Amino acid sequence: MKTIVQALAACLLLLGVACGAEWQELFNGRDLDGWDPQTKVDWQVKDGAIVATKGDRGLLTTRGTYRDYELEVEFRAPDGTNSGVFLSTPKTVTDPADQCYELNIAPASNPYPTGSLVGRARHDGGEAPEWRKFRVKVESGRVEVWLEGKQVVDYKDRRPLAGGHIGLQFNEGRVEFRGIRIRKLDLP
Repeated sequence: MKTIVQALAACLLLLGVACGAEWQELFNGRDLDGWDPQTKVDWQVKDGAIVATKGDRGLLTTRGTYRDYELEVEFRAPDGTNSGVFLSTPKTVTDPADQCYELNIAPASNPYPTGSLVGRARHDGGEAPEWRKFRVKVESGRVEVWLEGKQVVDYKDRRPLAGGHIGLQFNEGRVEFRGIRIRKLDLP
């Protein structure tokens, strides 16, 4: 019996290593390699985080595009900040409720507070000035969002998006991002 348990534990360990290998870091913690600014914002790397404090509203987007995936991102935003993580997005967006999935970072007074999908699904994740974490799964038009490990959104799009970039938004107020990684689900 002990041998069977040891063999099972070894298999699970191997599976965990294989699954872990599927995750790809989108931010290396040192520079903006792999990212392109779409407007004039003071995007910079400080203490292992992407930071923006001033500039024109807009996105910092991945060079690569993604369709079905899981994404993890940590963020920190002082009270009053309005920002977001854009999923399956073009490089510039005029209507996030139609062109992408905007995972909002915003105060409770915003129509779509932190954890909401702008124009699609509302959740009041509240404000907190410490580091917080989103985990998102986008697959075949279904968008699931976890905030601090708790599922807060399960949205099914009647007109699924074909995919696109990942975008970090600067809108108003200081915002920081780190721990950004992705795992593709649409592998052949």
